[in-house]
Amino acid sequence: FGSLLLRPLLREHTVANKRALPPFTVESFANTPSLRCLVLGDWGAGSALQRSVAAGMTRYADKEKPEWIISTGDNFYPIGVHSAADNQFRTKWKNVYTTASLRLPWYVALGNHDYGDNPQAQVEYSALEPRWIMPSRYYAVEKSYRPSAHQSQHKAFSVQMIVLDTQALLKGSTEEKEQQCSWLKQQLAASTATWKIVVGHHMIRSHGAYGDQGFMLKMIKPILDEYGVHVYCNGHDHDIQYIKRPEDTFACITSGAGGGARDTAFGEYTRYAATDGGFVALVFTDERIHAQFCNAEGRVCYAQNVAVRP
Repeated sequence: FGSLLLRPLLREHTVANKRALPPFTVESFANTPSLRCLVLGDWGAGSALQRSVAAGMTRYADKEKPEWIISTGDNFYPIGVHSAADNQFRTKWKNVYTTASLRLPWYVALGNHDYGDNPQAQVEYSALEPRWIMPSRYYAVEKSYRPSAHQSQHKAFSVQMIVLDTQALLKGSTEEKEQQCSWLKQQLAASTATWKIVVGHHMIRSHGAYGDQGFMLKMIKPILDEYGVHVYCNGHDHDIQYIKRPEDTFACITSGAGGGARDTAFGEYTRYAATDGGFVALVFTDERIHAQFCNAEGRVCYAQNVAVRP
């Protein structure tokens, strides 16, 4: 399952090849026609850092009012949960993200650590807790913005959010891998959404501990390119990264700093990288996808449009 930092943060981790960031503006979208969410990964450690990041999420969410949260996997360390009645759902989730601004729908992906015991239990928990959304191990959801009658100057738009089970793409049978890839193609081919984002635990691009993942480059990148996906979100590396390579149609966002920290780095096409805890906020409007990269305290340390409508 790879190494894991389960103890409280004992040292400040490093970001290699760090470079000066271009100027950016911290915008508020609380009163703007938009759809807003937070992206958090690798959080279920029960660590002091997890609680610190949760507090930072609250500070941000109290002001910006996100509507849902995406979990990029590794929800419960070290080996997931045993059943839908596992106490970790309470101790590492409900009892950590307690504030009103975080009691939102959580759209959850499975990570490699979640496969340690019973990954299906996290699907089954959806029937017990309406805020925990994982109807199957991979699934798709569409979110829509419709202006009210007195907002005729605004345009309607929608977001197609597709959640993958990347551990099954790595370790599953050939038939399972082909089935999930075929399903992904079908979902994207049928989508008429303004924005398309795909979520999985394992990265496509990274300059953190794991680097680019060959199986994702082989199986998933060509599909995302073919169907014009705008953003791919992942966890796995315990850091925050934003990478946009010119040969990719999509932006790569790593948000895996919810409960642990590792050293990370800037690469040639890195736009932003950080460690020591944090999360990402995504804002969708009819014209753009805007990302805000937040540290453990909930402060926006970088912000950028990651996709703009032609």
